[in-house]
Amino acid sequence: MNLLYRSSLSLIVLASLSFEINAQVAEGKQTVALLEFEGRGISQLEAKTLTDRLMSEMVNTDAVIMVERNQMDEILNEQGFQQSGCTSSECAAEVGALLGVQNMVSGSFGKLGNSYTIDAKMFSVETGATIRTVSKTYKGAVDNLLTVIEVVGWEIVGLKPPQDKLDILAAADPSLAVDTKKSGSGKTLRRLMWTSLLLGGGAAAYLAATVEDPVPLPEPPILPGGSN
Repeated sequence: MNLLYRSSLSLIVLASLSFEINAQVAEGKQTVALLEFEGRGISQLEAKTLTDRLMSEMVNTDAVIMVERNQMDEILNEQGFQQSGCTSSECAAEVGALLGVQNMVSGSFGKLGNSYTIDAKMFSVETGATIRTVSKTYKGAVDNLLTVIEVVGWEIVGLKPPQDKLDILAAADPSLAVDTKKSGSGKTLRRLMWTSLLLGGGAAAYLAATVEDPVPLPEPPILPGGSN
């Protein structure tokens, strides 16, 4: 009786999840499930907490349709899946197919000395092709690690993070800000170089086409009584 009840409950959860997803898919959003990230140098409990924070920020972007963690856990537990042991792409794709989502996000949180690393990958469940990857290495106070995770949440869905989060990150770890500035200044410099070349070439062509040999000045007029 208990088994029958659990099976019925699982079907109800799946039906409810499918209804919610179908309603939002109509808006043109991709469906995404976030697999629990692997902890490297940190406990799995800490990795789970950080994964929850990443998911919350991905929901805040409103760019994708996220499967709720409690619904996801209930379905996986019913089918005998243990997220903590599911770290391969094949396992993640199998989970995604079971949940009926289009994309999966997997990755890891790591700590080496005073540095933290975040590696996230979004890939297609149907083809297995990688859609987007985001990697961050952060060195600073652990409190600001949450901001780094929030930035990753925006970037993994293909959006630029809010400026206030970028400012916090830049203040916490200037090396991350330097990378951004280098990238931006490089693009700006390339634009200026191309503009100079184009304008320079255009100006030269314009001058070549419009400037002809100098026209001789007319002879001065002969005044009355000025000639023999």
